[in-house]
Amino acid sequence: EGSELGGREHFTCFGDLFCFAPRTTSASAEASPVGREEPPWLLDDELLHPRFCGARLQRPGAIPELHRFAEKPLGFGVPSHWEYLIPGSSDVERSRCQQLRQRISDVAGAKDPVTLIRFLRARKGSVDGAADMYRKAMAWRESVKLEYQFRMNTKCDRIHKHVDSYWPPSAILGRDLDDDPIYYLRVGLCSMQFLEQVPVEFLIQHEVYIITRIMQAMEELSRERNKPVMQMTVVVDMADLSMKLLNTKGLAKYKSCVRTMEDNFPEMVKRIIVVRAPRIAYVLWNLASHFFDQGTRDKIQIADSQRTMEVLSSFIDSKWVPEALGGLHRIGSSDWCHPCMPTKGGCPQAQVMKDIADAFPTNEQNHMRCGS
Repeated sequence: EGSELGGREHFTCFGDLFCFAPRTTSASAEASPVGREEPPWLLDDELLHPRFCGARLQRPGAIPELHRFAEKPLGFGVPSHWEYLIPGSSDVERSRCQQLRQRISDVAGAKDPVTLIRFLRARKGSVDGAADMYRKAMAWRESVKLEYQFRMNTKCDRIHKHVDSYWPPSAILGRDLDDDPIYYLRVGLCSMQFLEQVPVEFLIQHEVYIITRIMQAMEELSRERNKPVMQMTVVVDMADLSMKLLNTKGLAKYKSCVRTMEDNFPEMVKRIIVVRAPRIAYVLWNLASHFFDQGTRDKIQIADSQRTMEVLSSFIDSKWVPEALGGLHRIGSSDWCHPCMPTKGGCPQAQVMKDIADAFPTNEQNHMRCGS
């Protein structure tokens, strides 16, 4: 049996949990930001959007369990011996990790081996560079407190859960050949209209929310395996890219999102595979490449449009590659594994946009109308 999604699409239900709610009455519809059938993660505060839960999948074609991640601060309960299990670590790196820990002993923040090695690698093994980056990042993270609040579920994430189906159009879906998470991003669905309309303060908060959920997914996997999972493979699909993305105002806000991650949450990405890139993608990359650190740029490889699966299969089993990219993974009737992977462009519903405007008032508040 299938359940209607937004009146247009269908997907197979996997148990009662994943059936969409029946249509609301007119009174309850007015109270709802959407006013139509809503997915369970918008009805139950104890559930996450499935985009963050794909590393839990044991088999393709299913919808993962959506319960929230454990409420644990960054670095909590990480065994010291994990520094010997981090992929690619060496005696030299571990020695520098000890030096870094001593250098930043006066700074509040996690000092587990996974966190410290991320900062070390972001600064190419320089203890001085890593210490400076760590101090600045932890000072920023402490000043905004967003990561801790999202981790401990003390900050309401209702608006973010509504935005999850639109921005950014991405999801964790399965694991690569190293058994690390795979993060898919559909750049062609990115909406510059949305970026233009929402305040940059919201975008930065949403970016921290996304980064936190991804880190929690990797930490949950680490605890299950009793070894550190600290990076993911990123697959960037450039199909359906259009000139609309060449938007100066939108790109400036996107840069703020990129720098939030690069400056404060380094080395979460193992490799970046770009697929189905049209010619316009190179124009866009020339505009946006300087947003990223050189270390991130060095991880990018572009697959020839005729060799998408050939390149992906070097790193990912075809069972975890969506059918839309030539693999075998689908959920119900969706070759892009909806509802795990967002498949919409544009802006969220008008009520959600209004909620964002009310929570983040700016001079541009009057322009925050979806479709305006």
